[in-house]
Amino acid sequence: MMKLKMMFGIAALTSTAVFAQGPQCDHAQLPYQQMTPVPYDSTPYSPQDTMPEQCSNPEVEAYIAAWEAGEIDFTTIQANDSIAKDQQFCKSLDDDGNVLEIQDCDKSKSPVGYIWKELSDSPVVIGITDGGKSDHAPHFHGQPECYYVVNGEGQTLADNQFKKLGTGQYFYIPGATIHNTPIMSDKGLGVMYWYPNNANFNGFKYYWRKDVKNLRVAEEAFDRVDEIRKRDLDLGPYGTNEAIFKK
Repeated sequence: MMKLKMMFGIAALTSTAVFAQGPQCDHAQLPYQQMTPVPYDSTPYSPQDTMPEQCSNPEVEAYIAAWEAGEIDFTTIQANDSIAKDQQFCKSLDDDGNVLEIQDCDKSKSPVGYIWKELSDSPVVIGITDGGKSDHAPHFHGQPECYYVVNGEGQTLADNQFKKLGTGQYFYIPGATIHNTPIMSDKGLGVMYWYPNNANFNGFKYYWRKDVKNLRVAEEAFDRVDEIRKRDLDLGPYGTNEAIFKK
């Protein structure tokens, strides 16, 4: 069952606490208590061959330089000290959304055909993925997000269409913008992902369609994304394409 509700956009509202106003509301709001934003349909930016100005980050750039020089790969890349030692392993999900440890970083052992590593939680959230053919749920979050493609190829939602995303390319997604990157190629797709100027992932909030129920303008944005998926990729809504992505 090839479902995946994480990555290619993991995030949400900023980690800075928002304080409610009023004599009886002097506590910090948690991310799930904050107002639901209305998302843009898709980023206006397209995949590109150079680092977008919005994505520039010294720690990420050092990882990419080492990757391009052949000094590290998916199994040898190391997390910084903000990731606990007992969390520095390859992860995936089961069909119920529980996080699993994947031995030998072998994505074929993943129930969803997709694995990732957390590389940093501070001063910026960084991670890396490695995936085979799999569908991914359209979603958005408050933080902007960047990708650098470390291997393979895919198609990603950009400027209201699905555009090719290949090895060595970068991609910028502003905050509160729906994004979606189904992996349609047998080559798979792996990306380094990071959230510029945003740290501490436990403060992020992700929004899927179910999280904007009855917020009509947001539901309509997800409807338009489903229409683009059908038009460009011949995919139905997320969760209806098991025959295409089954192992």
